[in-house]
Amino acid sequence: MEGGVEPGREADVLARRAGMFEQAIVVRDLALRRGTRQILDDVNLDVRRGEVVVLMGASGSGKTTVLRAMAGLEPFDSGLIDVEGVVVRPRGSVRDPLRDLRKKLGMVFQFHGLFEHVPVLQNITLALVHVHQMSAGEAEQRARGLLTSLGVEHRVAALPRELSGGEAQRVAIARALATDPPVLLMDEPTASLDPSRRLELADLVLSVAGQSRTLLIVTHDEEFAGAVATRRLVMKDGKVVS
Repeated sequence: MEGGVEPGREADVLARRAGMFEQAIVVRDLALRRGTRQILDDVNLDVRRGEVVVLMGASGSGKTTVLRAMAGLEPFDSGLIDVEGVVVRPRGSVRDPLRDLRKKLGMVFQFHGLFEHVPVLQNITLALVHVHQMSAGEAEQRARGLLTSLGVEHRVAALPRELSGGEAQRVAIARALATDPPVLLMDEPTASLDPSRRLELADLVLSVAGQSRTLLIVTHDEEFAGAVATRRLVMKDGKVVS
């Protein structure tokens, strides 16, 4: 149905949220068109709590767009997304869920998305202080703890351009985890890493997943996917096909 989902579909999502199916992410009939091109074509998927689901497919199949829609960064035309009880609706909807959504998920971008003009520590603390109203002292304590757990505590004063690809990736993960979200989205996390670092990242992802988190990861990397995934999904031409 244009501009949303039919009542039965929304009721299905809400029933799942009641705890019947233990879903962390539910996507129903997600559609997005740009001009004459159908970018997403009735995408449906479910991710159970605690899963590490890998989303694969050719470039241009819509994988990253699905992640961006889940994170509230990509408006969509119709359908519905539920992330741990926060419902994201199509463009034009009255209610803006972004503040609630930020508490439920973190996202690690393909090219890290770190602020180039501030050091590592501030890359993590800025949002905690200015968006989540945390005190500066508490924000720094949390940031340092995350950086230590990810093995990059010695880089707190470094600017992003001074980091290796692996270090930048770990800082980006620390920033995404700073609000302790139950869901983590990762877009092509191995893209800037050499082969030996990819296996290190796989171990790190499994460690993060072991902290009662749900992960949805977009990747082209078959070896990495095999190392981390509890389940794989494949997209083609804007649809989840398997």
